Amino acid sequence: MNSPAPRPSPRRLSEGLARLPEPDADQRAHSLALIQQLRDEIAANGGHIGFDRYMQLALYAPGLGYYSAGSRKFGAAGDFVTAPELSPLFSRSLARQVAEVLAGLAGGDVLEAGGGSGVMAADLLAELERLGQLPARYLLLEASADLRQRQRETLAARVPHLLPRVTWLESLPSGLRGVLLANELLDALPVQRFRRTADGVEECGVTWQQGRFAWHGRPFADPVQAARAEALGQGLAEGYTSELGSAASGWIASLADSLSAGVALF
Repeated sequence: MNSPAPRPSPRRLSEGLARLPEPDADQRAHSLALIQQLRDEIAANGGHIGFDRYMQLALYAPGLGYYSAGSRKFGAAGDFVTAPELSPLFSRSLARQVAEVLAGLAGGDVLEAGGGSGVMAADLLAELERLGQLPARYLLLEASADLRQRQRETLAARVPHLLPRVTWLESLPSGLRGVLLANELLDALPVQRFRRTADGVEECGVTWQQGRFAWHGRPFADPVQAARAEALGQGLAEGYTSELGSAASGWIASLADSLSAGVALF
């Protein structure tokens, strides 16, 4: 059995942070604008917002949130790399399962939610073509206009002859037959956080104190969510913090409602 890796020392952590590039003037202005919107939201709600609302705005506020603004996210020039970006093997393997489902349905569509840079869509389509099992349509459900454009460019560069099969959606269709795909998307949906206390559970929200964001605990306003957190918190040690994925649960349910026949793969 491998021994656990040693934890980095504070000195090494500070050295690592020191090597991060400094944001330029535009990036600083962008960050300050998002911070101000979050502060305004907190002030308008009595000095406290749930972490789910904080996460929603930080990631998806129009023009300011991480995924809705124009900076590059994926690949070596971005902030992180997902499996499809490393090599086509992930998408090729996934294509075999997709082809099996489409064959069982005698055809159908593929809907990918949160298509990132479009690399997975391009590699999937190329492999499905090689397997002789192309979908009637490849649907991309993408909230970010910036990412929609990048997906279009990726597909046009890699599989230009298959681009006519691709359609971008802004909402879920109904009566879909085929395969629903979402790679590394559920973890980007807002969550509520809660903490076990001596008296039960409390919601961990966000406030603004002494010039910075800070955690702020208070009882859940929604009795249903309070009951869910209480049930999950049973047996946890005092001070233990966890989360409720209510947005993910609702999103998966809406996906299931849109699928008339087929398989959803997350």
